[in-house]
Amino acid sequence: MDDITAMLRRSYDEAPYPGRAYAHTHPDYMAALATLLGLNPPPVAHCRVLEIGCAAGSNLIPMALSLPEATFVGIDLSPRQIADGRRIIETLGMTNVTLLVRDVQEVGDELGQFDYIIAHGVYSWVPAPVRDRLMALTKRSLASHGIAYISYNTYPGWHILGALRDLMIYAARGVEDPRERARIALALLDMLAESDSENANAFHSFLAAYAGQFRSVLSRLGSLSHAFLIHDALEVVNEPVSFAQFAAHAAQHGLQYLSETEFPMVLPLGLKPETVDAIRSFSRSGIDLEQYMDFLRGRQFRQTLLCHDHVTVRRTLRPERLMGMSVAALMHPETQPLDLAGSEWVVFRNLHGVAFSVSAPITKAALICLAEASPRAVAFEDLVVAAQRRAVAAGASLEDTEPSALARRLGGDLLRAFATATSLVSFHLHPPAVATRPGERPKVTPLARLEAQHGEEVTNLYHDVISLDPFDRHLVQSLDGRHDRRALEEMMAAAVTAGEVPYAGDDGRAASLAGLAADIEQRLNWFAQVALLVE
Repeated sequence: MDDITAMLRRSYDEAPYPGRAYAHTHPDYMAALATLLGLNPPPVAHCRVLEIGCAAGSNLIPMALSLPEATFVGIDLSPRQIADGRRIIETLGMTNVTLLVRDVQEVGDELGQFDYIIAHGVYSWVPAPVRDRLMALTKRSLASHGIAYISYNTYPGWHILGALRDLMIYAARGVEDPRERARIALALLDMLAESDSENANAFHSFLAAYAGQFRSVLSRLGSLSHAFLIHDALEVVNEPVSFAQFAAHAAQHGLQYLSETEFPMVLPLGLKPETVDAIRSFSRSGIDLEQYMDFLRGRQFRQTLLCHDHVTVRRTLRPERLMGMSVAALMHPETQPLDLAGSEWVVFRNLHGVAFSVSAPITKAALICLAEASPRAVAFEDLVVAAQRRAVAAGASLEDTEPSALARRLGGDLLRAFATATSLVSFHLHPPAVATRPGERPKVTPLARLEAQHGEEVTNLYHDVISLDPFDRHLVQSLDGRHDRRALEEMMAAAVTAGEVPYAGDDGRAASLAGLAADIEQRLNWFAQVALLVE
């Protein structure tokens, strides 16, 4: 065990994992989902958060910035990554986040109790005894009504991915340098993806298809692809488990399954009614039902929320649980003009193209109100009032309808959207203070400016990752709230003239500086839309 621990420590010291923010690990997201399921989670504003396997704090530090009255502790096996994270914390002058070099096997009670615990990318990548210590630490350190997040690789999807892993490890055998191992693995995947033929047997064709799919996933990861290969597919330990095995392991430690962070995945979406009826007949519990769905979907990865087994979970979503929450959404109707007074079905779509159909005037009006407020979240009670006023002004006969009835209808529709895709609508107990317009002197967080100096990804105020091109990166670094438009134009013009920033038109050719002011304004408006700008 000590040898494996030493190998893992060396692996992350030699090739640090380039971390990022994971929106579904934020305490606000976990608390909102727990509330929807009938729990009373700890208040987010003053919570205590522990991240196990925090790397350099790329996930934890943005949380700490967004919740200055909360306390954050991160532990990791890698001294190099902890040192990197501490330098960022010192640069930002933060005092509510602490990063510690700790082996999870050696952590006792000295860290205290935590309201929210995060273990992303740990469970499947440590030996079984360490997984047991991880679960025991979670049980011991989690506050009575706290929520824990644990991610892990799952079967059945990893059965075939395991074959790919074996091939990559074999191809890279004897190679010590982790980046060279990743290069060899990528070359092997490219070969496999192109190897299928009409004469190939079924397994070969299946393997080639999976190799192509895996290669596509790596392409979407961009600069993270090598690190993902090194620390996931090629790591010394990678032990997937079935969902049922994971839930049973949690139960052994007095913890119970609460939900997946991607809530629609707990529902039988995309399955024929006959299939759903059949797997229900085979299922003895909700765990069984989700396990059967994993089999049918070829599930490869899960992000699971846990709570103590003494907590009562109410799995039927009810509109009244939205009281006290705030709502954010950006959807637009497919057809114009929009009739807010009638009850005809209308399709709304978000920026990802995900469709959601509504018929109730109160909901149509609410979606328009939310789009106008975006990216800011609106208190649910205020949304009901604003939507009723808007619908009545458009001719809907809602002026005498009880607000409670309107809240039930609107709440039910919003929950239906959440159950369709979490990208359609988000719920918040502690929404961020985002700017909806750039303002005279636009400003992003100090962390976003620092992130823009070192890479193409920055963290927005909703704990999502936003990708920037070189022009955007340079502009973001100047948004400290001190510069008006003229100053920003002069700074960007100087950078373009000096060749520090590429500036091209739609045809790829160098653009004239005459259009720079308009382009800067366009970028600033986009920054506001993606919740990068602070009030």
